[in-house]
Amino acid sequence: MSINKPNKNTDEIPPDEDGELVRAAQKDPAAFQQLYDRWAVPIYQYFYARTGEAANAEDLTSQLFLSVYQALPRYQHRGTFAAWLFTIARNLSRDYYRKLGREAPLYQAQQLAADSDLPAEAAQREEIARLRRLIHSLPDREQELIRLRYVAGLTFAEMADVLKKRKDAVKKSLYRLQARLQGLLEQDHD
Repeated sequence: MSINKPNKNTDEIPPDEDGELVRAAQKDPAAFQQLYDRWAVPIYQYFYARTGEAANAEDLTSQLFLSVYQALPRYQHRGTFAAWLFTIARNLSRDYYRKLGREAPLYQAQQLAADSDLPAEAAQREEIARLRRLIHSLPDREQELIRLRYVAGLTFAEMADVLKKRKDAVKKSLYRLQARLQGLLEQDHD
C-alpha cells in the first residue's frame, strides 16, 4: 500500500482567495460564513485526527472558529490564512491535551468500511490497520506532518508557515517519512 497525495490539490488554490474572503469578513461579519464553509471540514478532520472523538473534534472546531471570528478584525493578511488557522488549531489541540495530561494520538480521519467477507477487502483493512499502528508509534512531530498534509490538506508552503520551517525542509521530511513508512509496511509483508 502506498501513501497517496491528498484528494484535493490545495497547492493549486490561488493564494489570495482566502485574503479576499478575509477582507470581506472584516468589512461584513456575515461574510465570515464563507471562510467557515471553506475551512470547517479540514479543521474538523484535523481535530478528529488529533482526538479520535467526534464530540471533542466538534468542540475544538467550534472553539477555533469562535477565536478566529473574534480575532479577525485584528488579522493582517501576511503569508496564508490557512497557516494562521492551523497554527491556532495546533495551539488549541496542545491546550486540550495539556488539560487532559496525556499525549495526542493520531487516528485515521475517516472510519474504515464495514467488515466484509471478501478476502481482498480484509487484507486491505489489515494493511490500513498496520499503517495506522505505525503512524501512531511515530513521534508527535512526524504525526503532525501527516495530519497537516493528509488530514488537513495543506500545501507545503502552508505547512512550512505552521511549523515555522522552510518549505523544502518540510517537503523533504514528509517524503522521507513516507519512504520509511512504505519500507516498514513492505518489511511486514516479507
